[in-house]
Amino acid sequence: MTWGRADFVTLGTWGRTDFVTLSERTFFMGSFLNSISSVLIILLMTAAGFIFGAKKWMIAEHKTFMEKFLMYYAIPCLNIGALSRYLSPETLDGSWKILTVSCLGMFFCVLIAALIAYLLRLPRNRAGVFIGMGGFSNVLFVGYPMCRELFGEQAVVYVMLYFVCNSVLIFVVCYAVFAWFSGTERKLSLSRIVKIFINPPVLTAIIGILLVVFDISLPRPIAALVDYVGATVSPLALLYCGFIIYEAGIKNISMDRGMAVMPVMRFVISPLVGLALCSIFGITPLATSVVIIEMAMPVMTILVVMAKEWEADVQYAATGIVLSTLSCFVVIPILMLFFQ
Repeated sequence: MTWGRADFVTLGTWGRTDFVTLSERTFFMGSFLNSISSVLIILLMTAAGFIFGAKKWMIAEHKTFMEKFLMYYAIPCLNIGALSRYLSPETLDGSWKILTVSCLGMFFCVLIAALIAYLLRLPRNRAGVFIGMGGFSNVLFVGYPMCRELFGEQAVVYVMLYFVCNSVLIFVVCYAVFAWFSGTERKLSLSRIVKIFINPPVLTAIIGILLVVFDISLPRPIAALVDYVGATVSPLALLYCGFIIYEAGIKNISMDRGMAVMPVMRFVISPLVGLALCSIFGITPLATSVVIIEMAMPVMTILVVMAKEWEADVQYAATGIVLSTLSCFVVIPILMLFFQ
């Protein structure tokens, strides 16, 4: 997937046969069908988790196991394996751009979501949830398998770099936002900041980067282990998301105040912010593609946990997760038409 090539069809000439050559139409159609195929794979795996929940083959206890397995074992293995394999000293030199764009993108989306929440006059127990929905996306559970299907294994390293920023900012920013709207006086203590960075996914991402910096190769048995375990992230994460949708209940979706605006925030405003920042910083085409798709992913599943912890509107958070996850299967192929 290449950006800005002169032989691509531009938005202004789309549909005009005098400007669009047969080869360009063929490329566009092939790209569109490829994105549909990739999204269909993700959809079918997510649907399996929904069906398992409906048939009671998967219950709440299984979800807890999957959360622990993914966060404490599979994702750490994926981080170390992917970063040590695909991140090189050459790409590491330019990784600061990816990290900067990722952080700025999420920061600007949080500000825009906060402005929208203010204009909509959302109640305090929903305002913090809406800001979390608008500012942060489901980077790994949906974003990782989506990027891997769309762009291949080479995209994994950029997903991991984006994930590091996302993981840190989720806990720092959302903690502050929920604390503000809950009216409590709890502060972001040093112990909580340390806890963020010793979180296994974040810690192992840092370890993976250090392995590249110091040119350390993993012993063959360890390298094989992290590859085998890391390969379980995509299927298990999608089964987990499918079960989350079942648990929240599709019938419980209600277009409360702000909920109709949330998909616009997630699938239009957020990727446009990412595109603008990528253009400004001049990052590579593949990295740009990953940033755009990651910023257009559904609402993060951990938002329900945060809402419950801060006594915010849990059902509002669950509705946002279900609505955005279902919408993304329709939006991503369309998004790929415009951002390529």
